Amino acid sequence: MMRTAVTIATLASIAGLASGQVVYTDTVGDTFTTAGDGILDIVQVEVSNTLDDITFVITVDGDVDATDWGKYLVIIDSAPGGDTAGNGWGRPIGMSQGANNWLGSWVDGGNGLEAYSWDGGAWQLDGSTNDATPGLSITKGGNTVTLTAPLALLGIVVGQDIEFDVFTSGGGEGDGAVDSLGNPGQQIGDWGDFSEAFPLVYTVVPAPGVFALGLLGGVAVATRRRR
Repeated sequence: MMRTAVTIATLASIAGLASGQVVYTDTVGDTFTTAGDGILDIVQVEVSNTLDDITFVITVDGDVDATDWGKYLVIIDSAPGGDTAGNGWGRPIGMSQGANNWLGSWVDGGNGLEAYSWDGGAWQLDGSTNDATPGLSITKGGNTVTLTAPLALLGIVVGQDIEFDVFTSGGGEGDGAVDSLGNPGQQIGDWGDFSEAFPLVYTVVPAPGVFALGLLGGVAVATRRRR
């Protein structure tokens, strides 16, 4: 009986490790400008998912409540093809291997998040917090901005590997990516410079509860067989 209890505790611990929570770090102080007192300088991004959605917790080196004109962006390669030079907002930012999804967010004016997808010829707006799209959300506080989007809205499934990059940008529509999560060096030399993504990989894993139930189910079967 004690052996079974220990096994269950061990499996529960393993399930916690399989939550799909990954922290990606960036160099601090690698932006060409200090405008915004650090709100454009990425420190780290934590990516996690459930069976239904994916979340990006973006930590910057400034207070997004005190200075709120920054824009926080995610570009994703989730399928073959995609836009090799642009994005949903038409900013000078691209992913040469082909981008399929774009999350564009702002933290002023009540906050907002938009989700776009590439249809083979143009970017389409699939959802917005302004339209109360289910599952799409943005929150901010201190030095973090949290973006959540439904996997189905992005066309992403559990078990899939995606490539992505996270950017900060200024308040001007022609501003490029001041900082890139995937680039440990300086991303651009001036506001309107073109930015290329530096893709990182994330695996969309089953939720911890699902993983744990499967393992615990196996333990239960094994226990019954021993009896």
